[in-house]
Amino acid sequence: MSTTTFTRERLIELAAVIGCALLALWLLYAVNPYAYGYGSDLVTVLHFANAQWKGVDWQHCYLVPFAFVAMIWFQRKNLPDVPFTKSWAGLAMTLFGLFVYWLGFRADNIFFAYASFQILTGGLILWLLGWEWAKALFIPWAFLVFLYPLTFLDNLIAFPLRMIMSEASVHVLNLLGFGSIKNGTAILSAPEPMAGLRAGERFSVDVADPCSGIRSLFALMMVSALYGYFTQKEMWRRAVLFFSSIPLAIAGNLARIIMLTLGTIAMGPEIAIGTLEKPSFFHMLAGYVVFAVALGGMLGISRLIHTDFSSLRDRFSNPAPVTELAAQDASTPGELRKKRQDEY
Repeated sequence: MSTTTFTRERLIELAAVIGCALLALWLLYAVNPYAYGYGSDLVTVLHFANAQWKGVDWQHCYLVPFAFVAMIWFQRKNLPDVPFTKSWAGLAMTLFGLFVYWLGFRADNIFFAYASFQILTGGLILWLLGWEWAKALFIPWAFLVFLYPLTFLDNLIAFPLRMIMSEASVHVLNLLGFGSIKNGTAILSAPEPMAGLRAGERFSVDVADPCSGIRSLFALMMVSALYGYFTQKEMWRRAVLFFSSIPLAIAGNLARIIMLTLGTIAMGPEIAIGTLEKPSFFHMLAGYVVFAVALGGMLGISRLIHTDFSSLRDRFSNPAPVTELAAQDASTPGELRKKRQDEY
């Protein structure tokens, strides 16, 4: 590995090499027909990804390229101090990314293409710019993971989330005084023999795949990663905010399901929920509760991790001396009134 000086010729050479690298990525992922996907014709990786981005679950992927540029622009003042170097480890990583790309092409698997893009971009940064630039751009590079519509996770995550949400909702409703039982992923009103009501006659709400929370989970993880990057300096604080997005998404979705259940009790399922094809206005409005709860919790956690608990501990462990308290008690009403005004 050899350090290179910032000469004009070198910068022109690097600009040309980076331009060629971007052109190569464009040809591989936006021009070359790669896989059949769910159709009968070969399509490019970008075409397939765009078809998935248009769905409700993955629309946040459109924001990733803009966020990636913003993250680099945010630390632009630090980048000129990082020297350009040559790393042949980056070349090896680039070749491995091309190999993964070829495997996906042979196997007709679009997810191999997503993996190869992540590997190739990292390899090109390391190869063309060196280890120092790779470390400086590591978080923006890792953020590119949110670019890929990983639809196979629906089957792995959605059903377990449905079970968790229905179980948690039943416990909360019972604590609120609304007798409930769980039947699979459905939330049913508890039977009331004295009133002649069977299970589910008072209300019945099914936690379907869209209500599992998977729609908001990935979007909130992306938002928490961005929020942590722009507002926190220490890596551990960024990590805390990022991983807190998972329980916060679950808590927000739990509030949404409780809202829909109570709305069903008060207004009936037609007004509160509607149908899967045509959700009601109340159902759509409840979707914003997820983000209100999660983002509010994120702000609360951000404030909590910046709290100086040592000063609070000293304040409670070292109260004001008795003489100082006596002096305060000896103050005249006028002086006390002036002190309070000064404090406010």
